[in-house]
Amino acid sequence: MTINLKHLETFYHFCRFLSMTRAAETMNVSQSAISQQIQLFQEECAVKLFYREGNQYRLTDVGESIFLLSKVIFARLAQIEDMLEESRRPTSGMLRIGTTKDYAATLMPDLVSRFQERFPEIMVKLNEGNSFELLARLRDRKEDLVVVARTHYDSCFKSFPFTIVELSLVARPEHPFFKQDRISIRNLSDALLIIREKGSGSRDAILRKLAEHNVKPASIIESGSLNFMQAYAKSRMGIFFVTANEVADELASGALKKIDILEGNVKFPADIVVLREKPMMAPVRKFLAIAIRGSENISLDTMTQH
Repeated sequence: MTINLKHLETFYHFCRFLSMTRAAETMNVSQSAISQQIQLFQEECAVKLFYREGNQYRLTDVGESIFLLSKVIFARLAQIEDMLEESRRPTSGMLRIGTTKDYAATLMPDLVSRFQERFPEIMVKLNEGNSFELLARLRDRKEDLVVVARTHYDSCFKSFPFTIVELSLVARPEHPFFKQDRISIRNLSDALLIIREKGSGSRDAILRKLAEHNVKPASIIESGSLNFMQAYAKSRMGIFFVTANEVADELASGALKKIDILEGNVKFPADIVVLREKPMMAPVRKFLAIAIRGSENISLDTMTQH
């Protein structure tokens, strides 16, 4: 038999709601048209696909199986439509990247520079935020990809391992901790610690490290501003974790110094994350290839496998 795709689509929307009325509203047709097309589809299949139980519709086992397969079919069709729509836009040569403030200052300049040297025709738009905000923007399709600290991702996301980030503990040279060659992380129980705001991946990594050693600092201040963290540390003997590149000038001038920790620095993985169901356009594939493999020749199969 040859399946009528229009009838299959009607059956799919009917199965979504198990309601002729809701299916008609979704497809913007009359309820009688829905009823007629579903009946025709059932006749084409030559098997019973649904039945009524009181005032409710129920799918048969075959009907349920066809519904599950049709969900895959129409999800793929939606992907094709999205891909074609995106390709027709003038901005198809644009790559929207969301990244954290830390990575914007440390990881991204070299990576974006290498990407644009290779693909100067692709315009890069870089936006900053914390990991929570960036994933929300990606979910809303306001970014093509985001670079964030690894977390437990929703099923709508697909992640690619990118790099390992290391955070050092720093303070002004006069801080009491510098009277020792190195400290234990347990010494932070008496410290004034400055950390990133809620939603930050580096904040979560720091708090996990402290929790592993049952450490609860005497006082914690939250801030999304590196400038504030530095200024507060200098004026109030505070300490904070940061990548060395972010405070390279201050470390070189001696305004800040690293504190050696017996248990080691805070380390955590960073990922590049995309939407799983969104078609992966050429700019995204090219960026991933350079960021992860160092070559733009990475295959589409590798990029899209789940």
